[in-house]
Amino acid sequence: MLDSAQSLPQDPVELHRIIAQLSAQLAESERERAAQTTRIEQLLEAIELLRRKRFAPSADRMPEGQLALFDEAELEALIGALEAALPAPSETPAPAASPGAGAAKRKPVRRPLPEHLPRVERVIDLPDAEKAAMGTDWTFIGYDSAEQLAVIPRQCYVVVTKRAKYVPANEAVPGAEVGVRVAPRAAQIIPKSIAHSSLLAAIVTGKFVDGLPLYRQEKMFAREGIALSRQTMAGLLMQLKTPLKPVAAALNALLGQGAVVQIDETRLQVLDEPGRENTQPSFMWVFCGGPPQAPVRWFEYAPSRAAEVPQRVLFPAETRAPPGTDPPRRLYLQSDGYSAYHVLAEAPEVIDHAGCWAHVRRKFVEAAAGRNGAAAQQMVALIGELYAVERDVRDEDPATRQRTRTARSGPILTRIRQWLDTAAARVLPKSLLGQAIGYTLNQWPTLITFLDDGHLEIDNNRTENAIRPFVVGRKGWLFAGSPDGAETSALLYSLVETAKANGLEPHAYLSYLFEHLPAAKTPEAVAALLPHNLKLDDIRPTGTIL
Repeated sequence: MLDSAQSLPQDPVELHRIIAQLSAQLAESERERAAQTTRIEQLLEAIELLRRKRFAPSADRMPEGQLALFDEAELEALIGALEAALPAPSETPAPAASPGAGAAKRKPVRRPLPEHLPRVERVIDLPDAEKAAMGTDWTFIGYDSAEQLAVIPRQCYVVVTKRAKYVPANEAVPGAEVGVRVAPRAAQIIPKSIAHSSLLAAIVTGKFVDGLPLYRQEKMFAREGIALSRQTMAGLLMQLKTPLKPVAAALNALLGQGAVVQIDETRLQVLDEPGRENTQPSFMWVFCGGPPQAPVRWFEYAPSRAAEVPQRVLFPAETRAPPGTDPPRRLYLQSDGYSAYHVLAEAPEVIDHAGCWAHVRRKFVEAAAGRNGAAAQQMVALIGELYAVERDVRDEDPATRQRTRTARSGPILTRIRQWLDTAAARVLPKSLLGQAIGYTLNQWPTLITFLDDGHLEIDNNRTENAIRPFVVGRKGWLFAGSPDGAETSALLYSLVETAKANGLEPHAYLSYLFEHLPAAKTPEAVAALLPHNLKLDDIRPTGTIL
């Protein structure tokens, strides 16, 4: 140390220069250390988020123990608010709970079995010897009845169609020159196919409703002694595309006739796409729209994720108004924050763009795992107040929904915006909470649009619920073998999800549709087969398919 001190220059100017240089190096070291500390915190947050996504429940729930992240002042304020919300204590003391008794549990109630199921009675009586011993001292007054649900394993059988044939008695009979006269074939959705409409409906329901890939269905048929290969079933599904085109066109025409269209998209792997590698992702787009009394769920396969895809579906070129004129119809667009939807929202047919509060809430729930978990929980609670209003107005008409939202949700949104503006200046932008705040502020104009019209929802969950069966099924069949296969899948998903949205059981609806569509030769006849024009009693099987 003494040698170092002796080696220092004696010139004060030079000493000041050395001190300034050392101070700059120290400041740079401090900045690097702070950056490393911040980066470590970000990585720890990311690790915790990935751990929760991998092992924790998928629902948007706050982590257990989240209340412990509040500091003492926040905890006392929260307890005080909860106590203030409690009703005034009653003068009548509550009955004392028995020692060790927990919270009162609601007694379970057994639901009655469906009335439309056939009943098979089994009578149990006393043995004859016991009844003889009872003599005339006992009088029969009836039965004590109990019901159990029973199942008959699926039964496949063959429908044998016999077409009557006639020959003339002699050559003098009028028309004898035609030879044998045969009764015409019954109309089939796939002509001359071995598959009855009920079998086609079962295959479609298995794959597109129950998520059973064709190879699993092949094994199920094999257990029943039926050789029905996955290749045969795939061919049958592909052949449905052409006869179902009129139904698809009618559904697509209904899609934009409502006040709102919700959109979402997810990845889809498709093989043998022209000019594309098999590893390149394609997309399945999902649209929820239609009039309130005729909801439509439309699936559209496309290799692209660009805004031109939903624009082509919703506003095809042949239906668009000439430049400078008003469009024939206008609607609201509702989606998440993906940039393509902001481009679509600029179309003249779009009144305004509404965002999704479920996506916002999800980001703050994820942020609750980070170092700012208490702050994130505050925002989750504020968003919960918005959803409490939505629960109260769920069954109201659009005008009432709009008035209630303006009166109750408007002030909540003001508090949320104030919280965001304050927290944005205190939180690191790249932290989980900072990213959630940044996303919310960037989407803010779309997040408050739901106040403008009672037809709008607070989130895009309707479309996410429609797309979920596709995502679940994709885990089983993994990819589409060709673009034609992807288009057929989109069409069949549209049918089953639209049927569900209209309260119909998918298998019963498809059986009815496949059976009656061949005879529908006019647009009116096709429209009569759309889900919103049918009731469950209209399509429910009657015990025979003949």
